[in-house]
Amino acid sequence: MSARILVVDDVDVNVRLLEAKLTIEYYDVLTCNDGLSALAIAAEHQPDLILLDVMMPGMDGFETCRRLKAQAETRHIPVVLVTALDGREDRIKGLEAGADDFLTKPIDDVILFARVKSLTRLKHVMDELREREESGRRLGVDSDGAARLRSEGGRVLIVDDDMRQAEKMAAELSGEHRVTIESDPEAALVAAKGALDLIIVNVAAAGFDGLRIVAQAKSGDARRAPILAVVEPVERPRMVKALELGAADILPRPIDTEELSARVRTQIRRKRYTDFLRQKLDSSMEMAVTDALTGLHNRRYMTGQLQALVGRAAQGGSQVALLVLDIDHFKSVNDSFGHDA
Repeated sequence: MSARILVVDDVDVNVRLLEAKLTIEYYDVLTCNDGLSALAIAAEHQPDLILLDVMMPGMDGFETCRRLKAQAETRHIPVVLVTALDGREDRIKGLEAGADDFLTKPIDDVILFARVKSLTRLKHVMDELREREESGRRLGVDSDGAARLRSEGGRVLIVDDDMRQAEKMAAELSGEHRVTIESDPEAALVAAKGALDLIIVNVAAAGFDGLRIVAQAKSGDARRAPILAVVEPVERPRMVKALELGAADILPRPIDTEELSARVRTQIRRKRYTDFLRQKLDSSMEMAVTDALTGLHNRRYMTGQLQALVGRAAQGGSQVALLVLDIDHFKSVNDSFGHDA
């Protein structure tokens, strides 16, 4: 199934141009011309990605993005701000509003489709987790925890052979996060096996192949940790390749420390949201096979395990024994002496 993309721009020519480019690549495209319409369409149609113009009359792109990220039914949808503004203040303002990425006009088609593929791939993973999480909601597992997630206290690994650049990033981030620096690629891959919230990789490093580290990290134990790729803006092929290999975001050089902090917070917040969904899924599965009164596995669990056990025994010609205990008046024991009894 192709991804569904919502294009929001008050200039109709811009809307039609983006719609034509995306349609040629077999995306399902929705369009509107203002922020209020974008909020309504996003809530009703649940697009996989929103391309949102910044300079719109009335509610601008920043405020629209802020409202999208504040609503439970739309906060998981990636938002890319499309802007003619290329100043650092505008990028930081957009990131603080919750934007997942930026595209600068005139839009480079290669960068456009690399960003679209990267973010829609992430959205599909989140959708699968959210669909499974619905069963947990019906079972009574906490469904409002996403609103309480924070982006501070992240575990960040910086992989860079430029110590001055790495130390500059670490100095900026260490006030909010726990930061480790590795300049050796092999040691970095070992460190990446730990519990990390973010990996920052200099893909333009002179001493090692940064793109290979991205590929190896995303195919190994660190695959769930987002990767922020540091790259020269003029190295478009390297930027696109990093996104194709699984990098979640791009940080252009020279590094602006405020933009670095904003992008790190965005990635850690998103990582913790996906972790939250996975944890809820695990809790839902545990509740489905556990008796709430005793904490022991229930009949549903026994049935599945027994079928597997009997099947293996039948194949190997071995015997199976089953012991069943039926305790009389068990409820009255609990009522009289408590569940610990």
